[in-house]
Amino acid sequence: MIQQIETVEDVMTFMEQIAREIKDFHPMDDFTDYVDPATWQPRYTQEEAALRNKLLSRCLDILATVNADFYTFMLDVYEHTRDKLEAANK
Repeated sequence: MIQQIETVEDVMTFMEQIAREIKDFHPMDDFTDYVDPATWQPRYTQEEAALRNKLLSRCLDILATVNADFYTFMLDVYEHTRDKLEAANK
């Protein structure tokens, strides 16, 4: 997992990593709310969720500096990566 977000490229890397971890990401959701669909147990430990929440907040800060529509940008990168992964697994 990427440890800090400093550039738009870092945002893209983070979103690609999230797409590999979960199938139902939304930028407004707290990572403590994600569950494993097979077990309904939390997907992330408190520490893992806290790191991802911190990184997500940083993504929003970075994207705001370049006037990007951060929701659309993040969801586009996430969905593109998720769809690519799903196609590769078929």
